[in-house]
Amino acid sequence: MPALGLLYIAAYLEDKNIECDVLDFQATLASPEEMEAAIRVCDYDFYGITATTPLAHNAYLISKIIKQEKPDATVVLGGVHPTALPEESFMEGDVDYVVRGEGEEIFYRLVSGENAASINGISYRKDGKIIHVGPPGVVHDLDSLPYPAFHKVNLSLYKPAVGAYKRTPAINMTATRGCPGKCTFCNSAASKLRKRSAEHIFGEMKMLVEKYGIKEICFYDDTFTVYPENINKLCSLITKNKLDVTWSCFARTDCISDEMLGQMKKAGCHQVMYGIESVNKQILINIRKPIQKEKNEFAVALARKHGITSRCTFMLGNPGETAETMDETIKFALKLDPDIALFNITVPYPGTEMFDWADKNRYLLTKDWREYDLSVPVMALPNAPVEMLQLKYKEAFRQFYFRPIYVLRQMKRLLSLSELRILLDGVKSLLRFAKS
Repeated sequence: MPALGLLYIAAYLEDKNIECDVLDFQATLASPEEMEAAIRVCDYDFYGITATTPLAHNAYLISKIIKQEKPDATVVLGGVHPTALPEESFMEGDVDYVVRGEGEEIFYRLVSGENAASINGISYRKDGKIIHVGPPGVVHDLDSLPYPAFHKVNLSLYKPAVGAYKRTPAINMTATRGCPGKCTFCNSAASKLRKRSAEHIFGEMKMLVEKYGIKEICFYDDTFTVYPENINKLCSLITKNKLDVTWSCFARTDCISDEMLGQMKKAGCHQVMYGIESVNKQILINIRKPIQKEKNEFAVALARKHGITSRCTFMLGNPGETAETMDETIKFALKLDPDIALFNITVPYPGTEMFDWADKNRYLLTKDWREYDLSVPVMALPNAPVEMLQLKYKEAFRQFYFRPIYVLRQMKRLLSLSELRILLDGVKSLLRFAKS
């Protein structure tokens, strides 16, 4: 899916009559040579780069290519990883500024010529020292932002995750920023929770359907359902206006209700992803997500009642983990029996409480951020060695997906050619995983 942060910034700049473009090297799988060729023909005063942790090395490489090809240009790095580790951005990349937090207003003020020393959320070097100005940026009124500049990218390059969609073309959206949870593994734990109005969200959905022919929307909010009245109003707008769109979202199992899921189903929602993480009470306390298993069971049952697919995520390798606690979680996943189960190896991302804890206690195995992709152990915990964690990770997928009852149930769901293609894509992925 496209980087919404970049598209929001591009839209904000355009709204202020500043010319800009978006290059997505990740979507085109560009080689370093292709990046050089693309940047060589560009002619911009500023280059803004975004970076998540697994792609930080790509961002640093791009910054060096820009400075090599355009030495007089100003290079700015932003995103969740530079926000967490701004000093590293200056050491590993070739950048002039780092934007911490939400960058729409910050980047605009910078390219407009304001003195960086007066812009909160900016980091820069002066006399060999790194200066951090004020706290990270926060946009308080989300309705004040223009819709992301989807016209700046080739939408045909994007496709949602296998099993997460019913139709294409599909695109991603957000209805909120921040999260009500304070989980130790999440960068959103310290983010202020804000929402867009139902009218503003619907307006973007309508624009995507009518202007770009979008048929599916993936809401990537940490907790889409955190504002029930707003969601119910959005669903009413969708059904009242007969908007032809299907969609999915993420939710906490303590932030849903029977009424809400019923309204969501009528409005085109076909899948909800719940973050279950673990079933062990102490593990859940350790990661600060102590949701009772009964709530998880109730949430999956409610989704099934309304004909909404449940997609549940589980974490293996949390602080305090043992072979027994991981077996408990795998057993609970089988009992819960969601339509889709995703098992991830716990990764302590920079900027989270878990990362600081792991770094302080010397549990980190590497700071090669390319390994931080949820499938490779990057922590060596006292009672969950790497070999055990790798074994449990593979066991979890095999035990869940190679059950005869699961296979039969999926076969019964094949109601259309499009669903057959989706299932075949999923089967191919699972077979590759089983052979690894």
